[in-house]
Amino acid sequence: MQIGSATSTIMATLAHKAGNELPPDKAQEAQRPQDKSYIRELAASIDPKNMSWQESMDLANALMKAGEGDLSTAFLPPPLLKLNDDGSVTDIRGTPEGDARMNAKFNMFDSLNDRIEYRKQNNQPTKILDDALAFLDRLQIAKTTPSIDEFT
Repeated sequence: MQIGSATSTIMATLAHKAGNELPPDKAQEAQRPQDKSYIRELAASIDPKNMSWQESMDLANALMKAGEGDLSTAFLPPPLLKLNDDGSVTDIRGTPEGDARMNAKFNMFDSLNDRIEYRKQNNQPTKILDDALAFLDRLQIAKTTPSIDEFT
């Protein structure tokens, strides 16, 4: 027993709209303002060629908050330890000597390159340090190039 035939089937077609018209069932939303990239925010406050270990710690914290935990480890400052004459070690965080070390200016590019060379000589991996160097390059580019706003 045959219920229907192929010739009696009607095909449904969608009506295509042209131009800027939206179908009536679609809600229109305004475009959200463009979020400022965390790299641009960091570039405004940090100069990798003249930074302190305190700024490096701030950079590591900002990267951690942005979800870049692995990359942030490359910017952590060295421990503030002092070797005493008797061979013991003293933590100098919060002391004038420790504060002076944290605020001393240096070139982070040179520091990373030196650490990469040291690790290569000792056959240790350099991927995180290479990524940190590439990040600093992007930071320098963000510092010198204007921001592009896609909504203007």
